[in-house]
Amino acid sequence: MGLSRLDNFLKSVRGNTLYVDPNSLDATDSVENQGNSPTRPFKTIQRALIEAARFSYQIGNNNDRFNKTTIILQPGEHIVDNRPGLIVNEVDSNYTTRGGFESYTDFDEFTLLTVFDVLNDNNVLYKLNSIHGGVIVPRGTSIVGSDLRKTKIVPRYVPNPENANIERSAVFRITGGCYFYGFTIFDANPNGTCFKDYTLSQFVPNFSHHKLTCFEYADGVNNVNINDDFLVKEYQTTDLDMYYKKVAVAYGQNSGRQIVEANEDIQSVVDEYRIVGSKGEEATITNITSSGTTVTVTIAEELSELAANSPIQISGVQSSDSEDVYNGQFIVSSVISSTQFTYTTTVVNVDTTPNVASATLNFSVDTVTSASPYIYNISLRSVYGMCGMLADGSKAGGFKSMVVAQFTGIGLQKDDNAFVKYNETTGLYQYSNQVVDLHTNSRSRFRPEYRNFHIKAINNAFIQ
Repeated sequence: MGLSRLDNFLKSVRGNTLYVDPNSLDATDSVENQGNSPTRPFKTIQRALIEAARFSYQIGNNNDRFNKTTIILQPGEHIVDNRPGLIVNEVDSNYTTRGGFESYTDFDEFTLLTVFDVLNDNNVLYKLNSIHGGVIVPRGTSIVGSDLRKTKIVPRYVPNPENANIERSAVFRITGGCYFYGFTIFDANPNGTCFKDYTLSQFVPNFSHHKLTCFEYADGVNNVNINDDFLVKEYQTTDLDMYYKKVAVAYGQNSGRQIVEANEDIQSVVDEYRIVGSKGEEATITNITSSGTTVTVTIAEELSELAANSPIQISGVQSSDSEDVYNGQFIVSSVISSTQFTYTTTVVNVDTTPNVASATLNFSVDTVTSASPYIYNISLRSVYGMCGMLADGSKAGGFKSMVVAQFTGIGLQKDDNAFVKYNETTGLYQYSNQVVDLHTNSRSRFRPEYRNFHIKAINNAFIQ
């Protein structure tokens, strides 16, 4: 069989499986590669994740695919440029960097000249990251390594532990339905350099990694709000929505796979940030009208979980129709606004304006459309205190859960700045500039601000 025919035979034309192999001679992150054949894989995880988002896209609003793609990682060192990505400005086509430069224009659609080299300081891949840092894993994508010990992930960005204005960050920002298996995460390359702030300056990574976490939620709930020494600004868009706006720009006409309505036709899916399903939000219905089998509902208050394809329960509608078609369990067809949506009935409604004096809407909790992110058979091997897994319930809706099993966490600490030693003579604590090799001294104590964790849940999230 010829190689071209073999490639076509092996290719996943729908993008259900993408391949990453940084050691393959035929690997490329070029825009004309879709990474859906093991004979021509991507070089980086980041390029594969962006392509996974593109494969999830369908023309039309509120219909993009969820829980579609698996990324297969071959053994080798997978470098991840997890620096904070660009902030999407709402009034023009420019961007703002996390460092506060508000007229940044060096981001455009992918072409054959686009720089995808993850070791290039100005590569395009990091620009699509979360604005807080971390590579976004969209749409419930799975990342599956071929060998836990030999499939290694190495970050390029570690937040400065000595600068309180540099916020905590992550390697991966994950969404509902994600699955991770069979790889090991290490500290930044000890024989190289890394970024530790919002500039292009690079440093030897021989400092604490405790402000970096392997897995955190991508925020699809809160609008971006930054207030620090670098930038003070509120936006009307979530971090996850900004990601898809950048994806829409990246896949322009030159890509050969253009997203038709840039900034409008690809959006976050509710199951990405409403983990597992709704916790049963309820609202009073103020008006119902119907046209044919399409019912338009207006509710009294905004609901954060209102989204297309959400399962709902309608109760208390009083209609003159012989058959009760308004009450029962339905699926949201479309969202008109934060207080108005449509659903479809099985028969044409004769009474087009029923009585809603006692009508209510409930989101159904009995659903499996989404799922908790699942971290399974993963290792963290850090000598500078990198954290493992943070479930922050303020960044997700629904049950706000993460699932974990066999996630080995080795989080040592070799940074002397992370310790102090009590001097019994002076009654004062001594720091690394006064005592050498504090990290090996049995009488040293952790400085509270340097403490790390392996698995942590906050703000009403929980771990399974």
